Amino acid sequence: MRASNNSSTNQITGYGQLISLHDDKWLERQRVAGKVAAGAIDLLVGLVKDKADLSLIEMNALAEDYITSNGCIPTFKGYSGHSVAPFPTGCCISVNKALVHGIPTDYKLQEGDLVSFDLGTTFEGAIADTATTVIYGKGSEEHQRLIEDTKIALDLAIQSISVGKRIGVIGNAIYKYGSSKGYSVVDKYGGHGITYNRAHYFPFVSNKANPSDSVVIHPGMVIAIEPLFVLGSSNNTAVSEDGWTVMCEEICAHFEHSLYIHEDKVEVITARQGE
Repeated sequence: MRASNNSSTNQITGYGQLISLHDDKWLERQRVAGKVAAGAIDLLVGLVKDKADLSLIEMNALAEDYITSNGCIPTFKGYSGHSVAPFPTGCCISVNKALVHGIPTDYKLQEGDLVSFDLGTTFEGAIADTATTVIYGKGSEEHQRLIEDTKIALDLAIQSISVGKRIGVIGNAIYKYGSSKGYSVVDKYGGHGITYNRAHYFPFVSNKANPSDSVVIHPGMVIAIEPLFVLGSSNNTAVSEDGWTVMCEEICAHFEHSLYIHEDKVEVITARQGE
């Protein structure tokens, strides 16, 4: 193990790549980011439940203001992880068949729409990344079950983690549950490591894996888990003309939490009230 340039981070090598392990200084900062990220999600979900007469871009503006007024930076605003133009807003807002990375527009949600909110917050270099899916209005029972089951898969994946196991237990738990319920599980996209000022880092946390896959789980690892379920038999995806929004062939749902791995427990950094 060798020390990195950041005093609160050490690194080990796994599968030929560096894995960051973070200490208590990082954890304190990430807890701040996680609380703000959870609060921003609560704000957005509240707007949907109240059926606020707002466009997606207006919802994003309120969330960005909440994040910055609470001392954090919207992680993904200006993010340039692709070869296209940087992401223009602090929140990804994806509706119905849009899986992830939806760019907020002037669209206003309609009765029965499924909407996923995905955002990150950065506090002094520590990042929290989280997502949830909700229905605008009542919605169908099938869509309600899709959302509930995707959240259950996230919970099961978190429960599968312990030091000494491999990252593959996460994808194994997600895929087994999702396929048992008849959903298509998207594994082209998935979870990821998080490190200092980098929201997407090694290892990739697949939504379909064997328990023996990938690197060993160590104390101090910080990862995000994000199950992605689609109704129907196809998990095919395509990136839309905006260069960011990932589309599915059917209605889909997305949940995500950022986690800090302790020696004896898993801490959900982005847990919301009541979770």
